[in-house]
Amino acid sequence: MQPTAPPPALPRRLCGTPTTSGILIGPHPSHVKAARQWAAHATRSRPGLTDPLTLTVSELTANALRHTASGLPGGTVRIEIHRTRRHLELHVTDNGPTPGTAPTLPAVPDPEPLRVGGNGLRLVEAVCAYWDWTQAPCGAITVRAVFGC
Repeated sequence: MQPTAPPPALPRRLCGTPTTSGILIGPHPSHVKAARQWAAHATRSRPGLTDPLTLTVSELTANALRHTASGLPGGTVRIEIHRTRRHLELHVTDNGPTPGTAPTLPAVPDPEPLRVGGNGLRLVEAVCAYWDWTQAPCGAITVRAVFGC
């Protein structure tokens, strides 16, 4: 039996195009920082979007690690930026629900001024033009945030 090669080290950049770039991060919390740094670099041509986009990357990746199988050993989060002349689209995809649990679907919580935590999607909603999500048959959820230029 031949030994299998170890998986590539994470975080790692994904092959991109002139209009698309991506990064794959693992479950370690320090990978969220690497994702923020990558996003800041990826938006260097549109400096006005750097802060909103890095905030959104931080919140969505932290949510994926906290609420899905992406936060388990061996888990990953795929982050992609799609550029057009008129907008940027951020896509953050998790590994689906933690085994044995129902999926946690993205939703902005009801307004509650003294609520501790749970405000990440409220921040995302405040800084982007639009956001939504889709769920794949395997349970993985992709959250999309659109930023106007």
